[in-house]
This record gives sequence, C-alpha cells and structure tokens, in this order.
Amino acid sequence: MVVRKVFERPKESPIKGEVAIVTGAARGLGRQIAIELAKRGCHIAVVDILGDATEETATYIKNAYDVNCKAYGVDISDYNQLSKFHQQVVHDFGDVTILVNNAAILRISDSNPVNWKEIQKIITINFTSQLWFNQLFLPRMKSLKRGHIMAISSTAALFPAPFGQIYGPTKSAIRAYMASLRADLHGGGYPITVTTIMPTFLNTSQYGRDFTSKSGYDNFMPSLDGAMVAQQSVEAMLKGLEEITLPRILNLVYKLQEFLPTWLRGALNAPFMPKINVEEIHNQLILN
Repeated sequence: MVVRKVFERPKESPIKGEVAIVTGAARGLGRQIAIELAKRGCHIAVVDILGDATEETATYIKNAYDVNCKAYGVDISDYNQLSKFHQQVVHDFGDVTILVNNAAILRISDSNPVNWKEIQKIITINFTSQLWFNQLFLPRMKSLKRGHIMAISSTAALFPAPFGQIYGPTKSAIRAYMASLRADLHGGGYPITVTTIMPTFLNTSQYGRDFTSKSGYDNFMPSLDGAMVAQQSVEAMLKGLEEITLPRILNLVYKLQEFLPTWLRGALNAPFMPKINVEEIHNQLILN
C-alpha cells in the first residue's frame, strides 16, 4: 500500500467555479495562466498596472470562456492599493481560493551602482508583494480548508547568472519563502497546496527574445513557449506538486552542479559575458 502511494500519479483537483487571482496578467505568462485557468472553468480576477492591456485580457477571457472575468488596475508595490483591491475583489467575486503570484520585473544589471529606489521597487514587486497578497487572502483559505497558491520564481533561483544580481535574489527569496509557507500550512493541517514554478527565459516579450538571442542563451537553452509553461504550471499546482523547473531537466542539472568546483561554474558562464552589452540594456526592464 505504501509503495503504491509513493508511485501513484497525482490527479488534478477540480476548480470549476472557483475564483482565482492572477497578478501580472495583462500579458506574457500571467495572461497565459489566466487563460489556462479559465479553460478549466475558473473565474478570474486579472491584476496588472497596465490598464488597457489588462482590460483586453479580461474581455478576451470573458468572450472565449464561460466564466466571469474582471480587470483590476493595481500597483502591487503599494500595500494600500492591495488592501483596497482585496476588499473589492471579495465584494465582486466572493471567496478567492486560487492565488497566482506572477508579476515581476527583470532588471539586467551588473555590479555598477544603480538607482536604489529602483532596486527597492523591484524587490517589492518581485517578492514583498507576494507576502502581502498571501497575508490578505490566506486567512480565508484556511477557514475554508482549501486553496491553491502558485508563485512564479525562476531558474535564476537555482543557477546564478551574469547580470542577475537584483533579479536572481528576489527569485531565490520566493523559493525559500514558499518552502517555509508550505511547511507551516502542512504542519498546521491545512490542505492548501503551495507550488513554486521555476522556468527559464520565456518567449513572451520581444525584449526577452532579443536578450536571449544576443546573449547566446538561446544556443544553450531555447526560450520557452508561454502557453506551454502556463499549462504545465497549472497542472503542477492542481496536482499538488511542491515545485517544478521548466524545462524539467534543469532540476537534475541543478543537483549535479552542486558537485562542480566554483572555477568550473564560472567557466560555464564565461561564454555569455562578452555578448551582453550591459550599457545597452541598463534601462531595459522585462515584465513577466
């Protein structure tokens, strides 16, 4: 019986009629995740700071799927706006049982000084906002004794990369935080799934595609299709998986790299260094 339980393939939990919040859902991976949830009959609150694009995503989902979907223009780096949004979305939809923390900014940077206000903004959007969202919506999930929380981290949490000195640590923090949250919930007997998704670069933005092409990363690991990542992410969440890397092979690579000496890890990054013009991309931001 124990052996059978260990090797039994997990089944997806049904979510038809449930209410989900997806941050950073105006475009990119967030939009694709919102669509993937809508396909399964989930009502969606689309959250983003990009007003027109957020409305367009909500309109598309409402027209394409038999679900309720509403757009919310929210700056998630502002806790007061999040608090007001919490009250409004509960009024509009009722209980929220699925929370997808996706919104993030990728800042390409080296060790040269940058604007500290910008750094704080990135940390707040990429990491702190996830804590705020969970603190606002988790108490109700606990009382209902059901729910799903998904956080979009990154393979940058596993593999330190050149020019990722701001972005990488925020994604590492997400992974560590989610592991702690998972332990707290399971230890408290709450049947709430906590899933961390760690994809590599996606092809969902033109700038992202340009960066991976110019840097040479595409020669090592081609950018991932956003719709595919969304599908696998939602499947992982609904099966109760703790964390996944995309592509999956990177989980094995991560474990193997621990056996490599520091000089060899540095040598593996070296081919990318001359190809990345930091001055050219210093003012560029990539939104999930």
